[in-house]
Amino acid sequence: MIKNLLSFAAVAALAVSSANAETLDLTLSELGSGWGSSYDAETKTITYESDWAGRGWWLGDANYSDYDEVVVEFEPVEFDIQVVIQYNEKAEGGTEGISEATMGTAGVTKIVAPLNPDIKNSVMQIYVQSSKAGTVTLKAAYLQNATVVDPDAVKELWSGDQALDWWDNAIKLPVSTFVAAKVKAGDKLDISYVNTGDPEAKKYCNLKVQLLLADWKQAILPGFALCDGFQEDYGTVNLSEASGVFTITLGEDDVKELTDAAANQSLMIVGENITVTKIDLVPEKEPTVGIDNVAIDENAPVEYYNLQGVKVANPANGIYVVRQGNKVSKVLVK
Repeated sequence: MIKNLLSFAAVAALAVSSANAETLDLTLSELGSGWGSSYDAETKTITYESDWAGRGWWLGDANYSDYDEVVVEFEPVEFDIQVVIQYNEKAEGGTEGISEATMGTAGVTKIVAPLNPDIKNSVMQIYVQSSKAGTVTLKAAYLQNATVVDPDAVKELWSGDQALDWWDNAIKLPVSTFVAAKVKAGDKLDISYVNTGDPEAKKYCNLKVQLLLADWKQAILPGFALCDGFQEDYGTVNLSEASGVFTITLGEDDVKELTDAAANQSLMIVGENITVTKIDLVPEKEPTVGIDNVAIDENAPVEYYNLQGVKVANPANGIYVVRQGNKVSKVLVK
């Protein structure tokens, strides 16, 4: 994986950083751009004087076409924090450059913010924004290429022991989590849980899976609304098992929302009388078909896909998924 450290000292060096160097050793010295905040270069600490103040790097017009992600690492914080990437490209009818935020919840130590592949050739600025007044001590900031993801592997998105409520103890999975996991329609979101309710005391186990929008409003994840037992009046599902796995099958609308950093901050798991222990993304599997039961059309067109599921017209050296009619296989192209 190629890393290129962001310069906190020389903005010009940021704009012309070389993708050929494995590392560019630039020290954390000064964050020059921001509002409602200050930066101590000696301790590498940002002090936020008010909620949603920011501090970062003014780039002007940096070409980051050779990279996929911006990574900011810091000491654990007790509040939500986000990395915002602003581009020079303007939305249709807009007057300001497009901004995309990647949220990290309290306790995180790293945020991986995806660069928009369509406009990452012109980045205006990158800044770190805090939901509360307080301090954040930085450890590193750099650009990197995204890790290659095995499309057939189960991805653990979150694990722990979280007793949910309706906000403070919610689990928030940022959009970048789903972008990095290469989520696609047909994948399943498995939420492992323990029911801590008591029906006799009328304390029922409720689960709600919703999107936290960019404007801080909430909206039910479309696929969750299609689950058995969904109560439209409350936006919840009541769970009666002592423990189990609640599964949501993701559709095209879900994938669109879960990967749209401009519209949404995160997927938010909330509830009552329920403790979540793990959240997995389970990829859709190609159906297994017996060779004797399939008539392979030798005249069917051959299609090549890379390991990220993207169709490739002219495959070069590497491993590809090949589809011909009903037959799917992996091949090594030399």
